[in-house]
Amino acid sequence: MFDLVTAVRYDGRVQSGRTMPVRLACETAVREEVEVVAKLSASCDRGVAALVAEAIAAILAADLDLPVPEPFLVRLEPDFIDAIADPEVAAIARKSRSIAFGSKKLPPGYTTWPVGKTIPKDALAVAAEIFAFDALIANADRRIDNPNCLFVGPDIAIIDHELAFITEGVIGWKPPWQVGALDSLRRAQSHLFTEQLRGKELNFERVAGAWTAVTDVRLSEYRGVLPTEWDAASDSANAALSHIAAVRDNLDMALQEIARVLL
Repeated sequence: MFDLVTAVRYDGRVQSGRTMPVRLACETAVREEVEVVAKLSASCDRGVAALVAEAIAAILAADLDLPVPEPFLVRLEPDFIDAIADPEVAAIARKSRSIAFGSKKLPPGYTTWPVGKTIPKDALAVAAEIFAFDALIANADRRIDNPNCLFVGPDIAIIDHELAFITEGVIGWKPPWQVGALDSLRRAQSHLFTEQLRGKELNFERVAGAWTAVTDVRLSEYRGVLPTEWDAASDSANAALSHIAAVRDNLDMALQEIARVLL
């Protein structure tokens, strides 16, 4: 599910991003190079819990065959941190856990989804599945003004899931299988794809089948690949996995609720 890679070269900050993601060249266990975009725990509002959310969402998205970049665990060695030319990034890295979350750098051509872009006809089905994914994992961070979505032609890639699975203490939150739970998604600004999916004939059978295949055994594997360096966020990890299991066990009603808000 995850490869552990070691950062060997700092290639700079990503131009945008509230959490100051950085571009790193890394080496795999067999000394192959892979370029990643990495998030450091100290640059995230939720700290290591943000990395846990990113990781679990990425594994789930991959199991659901949704277009998420390949995830990595990224080891930051002290000597590497000392060599980072950007003093601010180096300071953040020193405060962070020694394992960061990384996403494989996408091929050239991908760009941020712009305001007003029409979903390509060939991408309508995957856009609907992304909408459902966000609704079911309580990810409210894919909006018109903050798309967290890249594209090239009809191909889409979704990124940034650090705010997923936040339900405790959220005023008015209800499980997504309860009627009315997703009413907030009716608003045009609530999700990147709301307006363009509204009233369309959509089919969620494929993603439903994939979700029901995420067994309790598989969820224990999710938990098992999280590094011990992230153990401070164990409660967040357990809550996220319990949420996924509960959605799976109530999936038919949850998908009915998604269909209702898109009428």
